[in-house]
Amino acid sequence: MGFVVKKQRKAGPRYSAVFNDGEGKRHWEGGFKLKKDAEALLKRRVGEVAAGTYGREELTLGEFYARWIASKHNLKPSTMVSYEHTFRLHILPTFEGEHLRAITPPDVQRWIDGLAGSGLSPATVGRCFRYFRACMKQAEAWDLIDRSPTVKISLPRKDAGELDFLEPDDILRLLDAAREQERPLFATLAMSGLRLGEALSLRWRDVDSAMRAIIVTRSWSYHGGFVEPKTTSSRRAVPLLDALSDILHDYYHDEGGPAPDDLLFSVDGEKPIDPANARKRFIEALDAAGLKHVTMHSLRHGYASIMLSCGASVKALQQALGHASATMTLNTYAHLVPGDMDATLVRANRAFVKGDGKVVPFPRKKGASGESQ
Repeated sequence: MGFVVKKQRKAGPRYSAVFNDGEGKRHWEGGFKLKKDAEALLKRRVGEVAAGTYGREELTLGEFYARWIASKHNLKPSTMVSYEHTFRLHILPTFEGEHLRAITPPDVQRWIDGLAGSGLSPATVGRCFRYFRACMKQAEAWDLIDRSPTVKISLPRKDAGELDFLEPDDILRLLDAAREQERPLFATLAMSGLRLGEALSLRWRDVDSAMRAIIVTRSWSYHGGFVEPKTTSSRRAVPLLDALSDILHDYYHDEGGPAPDDLLFSVDGEKPIDPANARKRFIEALDAAGLKHVTMHSLRHGYASIMLSCGASVKALQQALGHASATMTLNTYAHLVPGDMDATLVRANRAFVKGDGKVVPFPRKKGASGESQ
């Protein structure tokens, strides 16, 4: 238990909360002008002592974030930049000065609603929430809070519309309109499904014409340079289409036969071309071809669409794209999986009929009266 003590000062009375901790040691906290503030503190401290949580370090979200982000040694540099950018723009302005234990689920819900109402896309709001949740879960794991306030939060629903990508004829028009410098890069993205960072890290020795495969062992980003893939599934051999092999073969000889360790898409063989410039040239090629504006990443979606329409299984596509699981592939491209069941139903029906086309008969059991049941 505890009590509130009033002390007279020159500036007026001051109120303090007096209480004993779990070991019986007495503590004084306060110096408030208002008695109700001391009473509120006393109530909180008595509750903490009863729950066994008194003595935890009092940190604001901003103070804890600084510790937490410094502990994220395993993040890729590009991911670290994303964390820092997201916290600076969308999380810290709301929660930086708030004490960890004072943040409640309703506070989090109001913050999410505010982000959604500000015009941010559902995907961006979802990323903000995931980063904030990871931070608060770590505070819970370090026993700084009893429970993360990120439970039962409603997020804006993502657009369930179909992915936007180019059809095969559009891709050919794009390649015809592209400059000579960028055409091999655009062709590689469209005909292999590689991510841009994976394509920019390719060396000539990674293109194995004998194995008819592109070997992916690393990726490149502006912030982190060359790095190994984050997951083992991203290290893979991607089937090399004959059409792409011919394009890269011609490109190789146009480049004068570079060394095996030289980069495919580079000015000097050592440093990748600038992704921002590549994206700019991509838009210029779309305009020149009279095509709708899509992102370079949509070439990866177009590759997935073509592979599925040509009969590739979800498992095979997962391995080609470097997804961690077939579930991830199916969740992304389920609407592209052929849904025509006619041929399947014909084959299934054939399994249940005899050679003469009649349904296989099954003997009927007889009951006690001798009648068939």
